[in-house]
Amino acid sequence: MPYTPINKRLKATVDIRLQHRYTNIATELSRTTHFNKIEVLRLLQMHYMLTKDNTKPMDKLNFIHFMDVFLGVRNVEAVDKVYLLCAETNKEYLTGPEFVKVLSLLLKGTLPDLINFCFEVYTEMIRSPKYIKKEDVLLMSRRNSMKMCKLVNMEEYDQSFVDFVMTEVDKDRDNRISLEDYRKAVHENVAWLQFLGQILPSCYQKEIFMRLFTERPYVNSIKSTAAALTRKNRESVARMTLLKSTVSQYENTASSMSFSSDSTGLVVERDDKVHMNKKNKPTSDGNYLTLF
Repeated sequence: MPYTPINKRLKATVDIRLQHRYTNIATELSRTTHFNKIEVLRLLQMHYMLTKDNTKPMDKLNFIHFMDVFLGVRNVEAVDKVYLLCAETNKEYLTGPEFVKVLSLLLKGTLPDLINFCFEVYTEMIRSPKYIKKEDVLLMSRRNSMKMCKLVNMEEYDQSFVDFVMTEVDKDRDNRISLEDYRKAVHENVAWLQFLGQILPSCYQKEIFMRLFTERPYVNSIKSTAAALTRKNRESVARMTLLKSTVSQYENTASSMSFSSDSTGLVVERDDKVHMNKKNKPTSDGNYLTLF
């Protein structure tokens, strides 16, 4: 059978050896993740190269660095919890198959899966296994506002945000947010998926990263599966937009952070996104590590 390179950056002998090593794992993962076999092989080889030829494990620090550089997720506390939830074999490092599984969820996960996952990350962050209380929302809001604007007193904004969140997300009015409350809120308005800080990469970052290892076009599964907004939901979006506008008053004294929302949720992120022109766009011809 003729040899087909998976990664043109590797020597042919190394590429062949890795294909043989990972072929059975890739076949299995292609059945349980959102990637096909070739994509899984490339991701496993990426994990191999990121861990210095498999001699250094992908520990928590390396995973945090990967999420920052490749996927633009700088919420270290959330990434730490993502790592702990996904490193099932050994909490000291992330294996190749676990690396593929977490990327399958973060890049191509369905809305129901992401609802459960994001809620679990948030409850891990506040050390509460079942509920998010009002005081937890306030604490997380203060953390985000401190990152966003260190020079301005954001206490009034924080309290307004907490009141707004509890009104919109606490569906059963018991002063705490359960998974069912959260699920209903997200189905009404998908921006609530990340209302306590960024967990998932932005659509822009997803598309850029996926070009590194696949030729399949990026499809925003969250946006395509979100329920159509009702009149009430449109009013919710309008109120959220009004609330976010209060932050813009402090832009002149704040750092380069902004409050923004794409179809994956409401997040605090930097304005220093990497803009690439068409000439500099990475290609997906197997040479998928062009951003190293």
